[in-house]
Amino acid sequence: MRNSVARLTVGTPVVGHQARQHRGYDKTSTLVKFIAAALLMGVGLGAGSALAGLDATTDVAHVEYLTGRVVAFSQGRPALLDVLDIINDRTQLDLLANSELHICHYQTHQLLTLKGPLRVSVSRDSVTVENGKAVITVAGSCATPAVSTFHGGFVARNVKTITAPPPGAATTAASR
Repeated sequence: MRNSVARLTVGTPVVGHQARQHRGYDKTSTLVKFIAAALLMGVGLGAGSALAGLDATTDVAHVEYLTGRVVAFSQGRPALLDVLDIINDRTQLDLLANSELHICHYQTHQLLTLKGPLRVSVSRDSVTVENGKAVITVAGSCATPAVSTFHGGFVARNVKTITAPPPGAATTAASR
């Protein structure tokens, strides 16, 4: 005699054939899930774009000339400055001894000269000396850099132009 083991499966009838109920496509729950996902994505994207303006930094100046070492503290991070670096709003600059820095401040359109040792704060409206001993010298005027609409070429400053003779003109030594 064989030992038979009866298996009992929860959720199915014990007597007769196993009747499986095929769940049909539930349109209501799928629609609700889709709407919930769309709302969450929309809120996430909207919040991201709204918060993007809070992290954006405002460029207020750039470095024209630099000798020595200058440490910039912007958003809690120190960095050594170099020529053509951008200075953001509310940046603290520490000029070490024997350092000289020329910056172009966009709001005031002035080229400022700073000599170390010195600590200054650069904001959108002004450049403020924190230790009160040094003087900021205005070396001239400057402008905010603009994006070029021309492709190729190069930009040169303080370059003298030399006019060359036309290609058809011959020199006296070449004509003999």
